[in-house]
Amino acid sequence: MSIQTEITRLQGLRNDLRTKLVAMGLAQSSADLDACVEAVEGVQDNGAVSGNITAVAEGYTVPAGYHNGKGKVQIATAEQAKIIAGNIKSGVTILGVAGSYAGEGVDLQTKTVTPTKSEQSITADEGYDGLSQVTVEAIPSNYADVAGVTATAADVLANKTIVTSDGQTAAGTMVNNGAVNATIDGLTATSYTVPAGYHSGTGTVSLTNDIETALAAI
Repeated sequence: MSIQTEITRLQGLRNDLRTKLVAMGLAQSSADLDACVEAVEGVQDNGAVSGNITAVAEGYTVPAGYHNGKGKVQIATAEQAKIIAGNIKSGVTILGVAGSYAGEGVDLQTKTVTPTKSEQSITADEGYDGLSQVTVEAIPSNYADVAGVTATAADVLANKTIVTSDGQTAAGTMVNNGAVNATIDGLTATSYTVPAGYHSGTGTVSLTNDIETALAAI
């Protein structure tokens, strides 16, 4: 083998080594043989590197260098012990473990409530975990629809109370006149103005005998 052949062979080996080192980011594309050897000697021998992950969002940063292929990264043993069927909701699978937890038994209460004009908060009584059903009874008759009410305070006797069309209560203002009685003489008083308000229906307006007396004197 000639010297030139050997040089060519060594150059080829250098080029192959340099290409690999460049691809690994350990050398420049212009590196000579000495630089390539120096780069290889600088590779850290990590042997078998092992790591543990203890949280969902936790990662493991693999150190730069050579690894012999025997190291491993795994979920920490203490965390693995928690990944059991009884700790996982039924229907859910985590890391290959199918859950079997269907929830604990609860003591639920049923209730019946009656509507009121005020807001109500319906909660379970002490000793119950919650409500399974709430039955709301029909609206009481005293909460009937009053949208069609047309009477006003002036239509109702004073000191009497009505419910207005907006559901509010109001006191009447109509005067109670009872039995109003009046007379007219037909001479100077020919009419009588009936006062506004309520009348019992037993009052009367009568004519005096003034006209009869006047006629008798003619």
